[in-house]
Amino acid sequence: MLLSRALAIAVLIPALSACQLLKPAPSAPTDTRMQGSISQKEDQWHLQPCDSSQSYTLKLSSAASSSFDNLSKDTGGSLFADLAGQITAANTFAVNQLYRLQTEGHGCTDPDFSRLQLRASGNEPFWSILQTPKGLILNQAGEPALALPYIEEQLPDGRFQISTQANNQNLQLWITPQQCIDSMSGTVHHLSARLQLNQQTFQGCAAFGALRN
Repeated sequence: MLLSRALAIAVLIPALSACQLLKPAPSAPTDTRMQGSISQKEDQWHLQPCDSSQSYTLKLSSAASSSFDNLSKDTGGSLFADLAGQITAANTFAVNQLYRLQTEGHGCTDPDFSRLQLRASGNEPFWSILQTPKGLILNQAGEPALALPYIEEQLPDGRFQISTQANNQNLQLWITPQQCIDSMSGTVHHLSARLQLNQQTFQGCAAFGALRN
């Protein structure tokens, strides 16, 4: 009887150890995305969110801090930022991702942001592509907006490609996770874009919309 009990305990101990090993690790906290106006006071950057009366002191990486300083010095105007990070004690927002930093544009009043997965654009000549779950919207200087279906392909290193051959358009848009600064406005984007449209190739910048993080 004692031998049987000892054998049962010997079998049970490895089983319990296996259960402990299989216990999932706690997941990392999810980043919060915020948009709003940016101001500087006493060498600290502060965020006033679009939809809140609570302001936050920003905790920035050295690279993000340089982007804030450079754009502010170049323009002398107020800044708008699209950020993601963690709210910590004492109303501090630790920024983990800078999606967009700008001095001009719609900002909090952007009518397209809530329905977008991605916005890409470039200059000389102007072009823009809005990616939504229902399709692409292609805008070109002097041309009416064109709605197009598309397919998206994931590539290595966080890159992806959007393409279509509808409506006599041969369009390929490559998106790379690399900071990009708009050549005219100075807006800082977290993505670089390259558009091949029919026989022409254009460079530009891009940023995720509300439907993509």
